[in-house]
Amino acid sequence: MKMYRGPLAVLVAVALAVPIGSSAQAQDPAAGVKTQLRTAIFHTSELAQRGNVIAMAQLHVQHAMNCFEGAAGPNFRQPAGNPCQGQGTGIIPDLRRLAGQNVRGAQQALAEVTDAHALALGALSGMTVQEVQFYAAQIAERLNRAVAMLP
Repeated sequence: MKMYRGPLAVLVAVALAVPIGSSAQAQDPAAGVKTQLRTAIFHTSELAQRGNVIAMAQLHVQHAMNCFEGAAGPNFRQPAGNPCQGQGTGIIPDLRRLAGQNVRGAQQALAEVTDAHALALGALSGMTVQEVQFYAAQIAERLNRAVAMLP
């Protein structure tokens, strides 16, 4: 068997030597959850708040819902897309795991996200763009508080 020593071989060797998961996540167990929260905040505070079309506002709230629950969630809608894909298994399941590990602030953050989740259900059944945007602003506020509670 011939041994390759070019750049590709070096990249493969380095990739195999690096443990899965980053050292930053090992030092900060809440890093993935905070990334997912920031993604959901962007969709509810920025994107859902723009424009005057209810379908677009609800689409961005659905993006947040998909981030909340992850692909296994009962309200996850794949056709809407999952902007948190690759960031974790879902904000709620990840926060439950962190709370079970007694990570500081995880239980309080989970309470805020649970409230935001209930508001998202209301937004998704909203009848006007103004109603959906009002809900989206409330969701973003709770998610910002959740981020602040985590280490």
